[in-house]
This record gives sequence, C-alpha cells and structure tokens, in this order.
Amino acid sequence: MGKDRDGEPVQIATYCDSTGSPVAQKLRTPDKDFVVLGKLKQAGLFGQYLFRSKGKRVIVTEGEIDCLSVAQALSLKWPVVSVQNGAQGAAKSLAAQIEWLKGFDEIVLWFDNDEPGREAIEACAKVLPVGRVKFVTTPFDLKDANDLLREHGPTAVVSASWEAKDYRPDGVITGADLSVERLKAKAAPGWQTPYPLVNEMTRGIRPRQLWLLTAGTGVGKSTDAREWLYAALCEGKKVGALFLEESVEDTAKALVALDNDIPFEALDEDSSLLTDAQWDASYAKLFGHGDRYQAYDHFGASDADGLVNKMEFMALNGVELLFLDHLTIAATGLDNEAQDALLVKLRSMVERTGCSVVAIAHVRKEQSGARTAEEGAQLSLSSIKGSGSLKQVPDVVIAKERNQQAEDDDERDISQVRVLKVRRGGRTGPADRLKYDAKTGRLKPIPRLSEPDIMADDESEDDAPF
Repeated sequence: MGKDRDGEPVQIATYCDSTGSPVAQKLRTPDKDFVVLGKLKQAGLFGQYLFRSKGKRVIVTEGEIDCLSVAQALSLKWPVVSVQNGAQGAAKSLAAQIEWLKGFDEIVLWFDNDEPGREAIEACAKVLPVGRVKFVTTPFDLKDANDLLREHGPTAVVSASWEAKDYRPDGVITGADLSVERLKAKAAPGWQTPYPLVNEMTRGIRPRQLWLLTAGTGVGKSTDAREWLYAALCEGKKVGALFLEESVEDTAKALVALDNDIPFEALDEDSSLLTDAQWDASYAKLFGHGDRYQAYDHFGASDADGLVNKMEFMALNGVELLFLDHLTIAATGLDNEAQDALLVKLRSMVERTGCSVVAIAHVRKEQSGARTAEEGAQLSLSSIKGSGSLKQVPDVVIAKERNQQAEDDDERDISQVRVLKVRRGGRTGPADRLKYDAKTGRLKPIPRLSEPDIMADDESEDDAPF
C-alpha cells in the first residue's frame, strides 16, 4: 500500500526487469482504476525476476493480489507470477516471456472464474507449449485465488493449485462431424508471390507452410526474399524480417530502395538520392503501421534455439509471413542430428502458430571440374547444403539458377526459377524467368523461351552437316 501524488491511498505493484531492477509501478485505486508509472514493456511478469528460469511448475495468475495470495499460501515454495494487464492482455504478456516459461514442465493458469478469465485461458494455451498447460477453476464458485484465501484459508488454495486440470483444446472430432460438403470444399489459395508461374505451380504460400529458397552464392536469394517481403508488406500483411547477414537498418533501407526503384547499394552510398519527402513517404508506407513490420535485431548472434523462439514471438504477435535469411547461418556448427532437430522445431513452430516461413539455404560445393551453381548449373534437391531435413521438412522448395560469370551482360542478369518440391499437389519444374534491372534494383518476371525459340537457337549453334 501507499499513496499517489495527490495523497490518495493506492495499491502499488512494482515490476522489475530480468536483473531485478524496478522499471515500472502499477497503481490501483479504491475504485479499481489503474495507473502505470515507468516502462511496463521493459518488465517481465510480476514477480518473475525472483525465480529461476526452469523448474517443475509455475503458477500464473490474472492479477498481482492473486499472485501474492497464492505465493503466501504455498509458503513461497513454488514460482508464482502474474500477467501484467489482466485477462485481456494475458496471452500477449505470456508470449513476451515464452522463453522463460518454456523452462517449466507445467504452466498452471489460475485466472478469474468468469467469462473473460476462461477466454484468457483459451488464448494463453494457444501460445504456450503443447502438453504443459494446466488450469485451476476456483472452487466454491468464488471468483479468484484471493477470495479463496480470505474465505477458506491457505489449505484450500494449496489444494486447488494441486487439483489443476490438464488443458485439452477443442477440435477433436469424429467421422460424424464431417460432411461431404466439407470434404468437397476447395482450399483457398495462399499468398501470391510476385512470380506468377511459381504461384500457378504451388498455389501460393498458405498458412502453416515452410518454404525454402536455395541458390548459389551471390545469385540473388536475398534479393528475391526482399522482393517478396516488400510485396507482402505493401499488401498489408504482417511480416517478420530475420536477415542474419545484415543489420536491421540495412534491411529497412533495402525496402525503402525497392519502394523508390533505386538499387540498395546506390542508396546506401548516397542517401540524398531521395528527398526528405520521399524518405518520409516510404517510412510511413512501410514502417508507420505499428507492428505490421517486425525485425530481429540479432547483434551478430544466431543461436539456433533462440532464433526459433524469436520467430515464435513474432508469430504470436500477429506476424503472418516470416522471412529467414538464412537458415544455413542458424545451422552453422551443428551436426546433422542437431540440424534435424532445428528443422523439427521450426516445423513445430509453424504448425503451432499458423504463420508461414520463407527460409533461405545455401547449396553445397560441386565436385572439382563440375559446373557450379554460380555458373548457372541446374539445381536439384540434392544440391542443398546440410542435413536431409532441409529437403524433407519444407513444404515447398524453390531454386534459382543464374550464370553470374556469363560473358554476355544480359545473360548475367537473367535467372531461372525452378520448383523442386511441392508437398501437397502442385507441379515441379522450370517456373519464372527473371531479369534484374541494374538501374532500378528490381527483379521482374520476363517471358519464358518457347520451344520453337529453343530449337532455333540449337539449330543456329550447330548447322554443320554430318
């Protein structure tokens, strides 16, 4: 308890960061109004800093008073924390601390015994690890843990906490729940990439899909990823950018360059190529919509588990399409078994959150004397560098071929996109041909060579008699 600046009595809940330093205070008036002082976003869950990041179980309550009530009844023997903003913000609070929560075998949710509390349990269960979530329904038709402590004492609170039930999600059905109409319903197409033939062959990027883009070094994988990310952002999709070979500033600047049809390298060297008005307009268009664009500031680090956790946080924060450039960095130093585990975690994250991921992977070195990927060699699934999971786990694998050593200038700027794998139907084989415009820094699909054109080229090259 304490007093606010006007001398009125208030309940004070102090929030700390991971080091235990106070960063915010939440004041509750007798009328149940709330005022926040400081920076609550920098804080963890209420009381989180007091406990280790792993253990058997943790109890999460809807409010600070309930947290103190349960902790008191349990004699401080088990970690007890509270979400920051009640039922309505519970899922977001837990998503922000998902790495810490994953360290516990059981996550017990004890929210208010009302409709908002029950809805919050459903929402939180979706962002927490499957199979670890339990929930407490306050007995005796009481609203919360504090009511239970006051009316029935600590023994009742202890009993209720250990009688927590496993959370079982809705969705298990029987054959009778299906119908012919439901089975005949056509699946909606996914997000359409800027490449029309890729869309035709794959039906686009659908929710819960993992796509892999592969090509030789310097062939243009990152350029494709930025074109796709830019297109999705312009269409209003929430996107996440994890470009591990560049800073978040460079990634954002590359998107501004695309928005103004200027090569990134030119804009990076001379920012005055755009007027202040153009900079402001592109910033407002691309980044001025709250959390529609999210990026991972990796500071040069690429821990595999931490990376997947950051991607999951973005997905739980609403991101629909994540771009990871590139997966090979994340797998650096891992043996094949560890790479397999990384791909499984990535696949599980996609399934759990409903987002889609476009990841980039390198190709392996060819044997001495063989034509390399950088010289336009045709790629296959066996060209992908790394463990077998890189070929097996993704839903769709796209390759890009370009001879960056061609003597002809035009040929050096033309690439062939090839669909190597489509798990669910679709077609494989050559897709779009792309041309890079050095003046604008943009990639654009161009017409494919027709069969007569190819035959004519072959005849012109070899018209000598036998």
